[in-house]
Amino acid sequence: MATDLNISRKQTNLHICDLPKSSNSNLPKLPPNAKFYSRWRRRLQKLVLVSARHPLTRSVLRSQAAIAFEKRRHARSPHRWVIHPFSMLRIGKNSGPERWNIVYPVYTLCIIDIFLNFMTGFVSSDGHEIFLDAALVARHYVRRYFFVDLFTSIPYTWLYPWRILPSGPDSNSALLIIEFLPILKIIHMLSLRHNIQQISEMCGIPRTKKTTIWLVIITLLILHWSGCISYIFPYIVKHVKGKPMMGSDTYYISTKLYTKPIWKIYLIFVHIGVSNLIGSSSIEFENFGILDRMIRCVLLLCGKGYIIYLIVTILQLLESSAEPELKYQRIMHQVNEYIHQKRLPRYLKDKLTSYYEYRYQGSFFKEIIISDTLSNHLNREILFHNSRRLMNNAILRNLTHNVLGDLMSLLKPVIYLEEDVIYKAGTESDCMYFIASGTVVLITFSGKEICHLHDGDHFGETVLICPDRSRTESVIALEVCELLRLDRRDFKCLFPPKSEFYANMKQIAQERLQKIKKLDESGRFNEGETT
Repeated sequence: MATDLNISRKQTNLHICDLPKSSNSNLPKLPPNAKFYSRWRRRLQKLVLVSARHPLTRSVLRSQAAIAFEKRRHARSPHRWVIHPFSMLRIGKNSGPERWNIVYPVYTLCIIDIFLNFMTGFVSSDGHEIFLDAALVARHYVRRYFFVDLFTSIPYTWLYPWRILPSGPDSNSALLIIEFLPILKIIHMLSLRHNIQQISEMCGIPRTKKTTIWLVIITLLILHWSGCISYIFPYIVKHVKGKPMMGSDTYYISTKLYTKPIWKIYLIFVHIGVSNLIGSSSIEFENFGILDRMIRCVLLLCGKGYIIYLIVTILQLLESSAEPELKYQRIMHQVNEYIHQKRLPRYLKDKLTSYYEYRYQGSFFKEIIISDTLSNHLNREILFHNSRRLMNNAILRNLTHNVLGDLMSLLKPVIYLEEDVIYKAGTESDCMYFIASGTVVLITFSGKEICHLHDGDHFGETVLICPDRSRTESVIALEVCELLRLDRRDFKCLFPPKSEFYANMKQIAQERLQKIKKLDESGRFNEGETT
């Protein structure tokens, strides 16, 4: 059984832990006969501890060990009942309530949230420290959002029995200030966006979709606010001036809109608000009074600003999604400018364009910068994946995993276009080639075709085994070829003369030399007969 398990591990290349698993909460274990209250309290304490499932946990605590240490620190501290900012109890509730006070029961939730904020720890501004001390938590919350949350979460209409009187000389317009206090919740817009991103990350939503969701939400809010402002602005001005609304030229009064149901009034003013934002004419515009026109001008300016923000954000999304393609187009533009400046002939222009098209495949990214940020193990796995055809080569199949990885890291990619001469017979060189993709033809000095080589094959190994020899064959690319070059210096460092790989390569080189020699001799013999 143990042997089968070891074989399974080698095949899957995964770590299967034999150690007994412990509780992820890092809390003391309860006895089997623990009371219901003890079990309930333990479950409640798990909710206030840091959770690895929270989307922001990994931004501060980068490993499982750090998460476990944070759980132990929190569970054993005197502040064990302070809610951790990265606990599952606080998903989507980072700084305070971002809810609309539409119905009175919501006020209860807002006040409960204030108490929860006093019990929730916070992260330092640099993101390197988590504070769970109750006094520090309270001081931090009071300095930031406490007063805003308090003033916007109290149902003031329950505290005074009288209502705001109609506008006029005897109006109690000072009560409007209290009525408008919930508008201060707009301060929480940044927190709302942060919470939306947080929930989106937990759901695995991509960055582009997260931005789209935010744009949809903020657009709906702005449309709602524009309708509300279009409705309330004339009302506020009349209250401030002490003039009655009835008999005024405002749209609400002149069209007797007050006789219609509330939902219909809301829809009409949302339509007016949207028209004001985008500057379009509407049928309601004919009945606008001076105050309606004033707020239209203000909303028109705000609407133009928001449209600019919307366009810029959408362009950034499009640019980020198509950035590699745009960079490729810039490079191709520079290549065309280079061709024009050098006045290259048509065939060179076509070859240069074909090279860049094959090299970048329509998109450009800095591969070196990406690979430098990856671990050696991950880089090696990517190399193995990209060179999987090459590893089917019989000469490489017997190499160990480590040696094969070292060889792959030493190979240098080179691209040759169709009919390019890779090297000529009689020239001196110090490298051999492996074919990653493409087809080449080997030709003797006398012009005899030796063979065609394809993906995974190799050639030019003779100069590595016999440094004093020059090239015995010419090699021409029959199509666009991606080759991997191995230099003599790297070959000697990796494979000493007594190694099995060196012996196999030497045998292959000798067989290829004999084949070339026979072809040359037969070529000379045929020439002699013809003479």
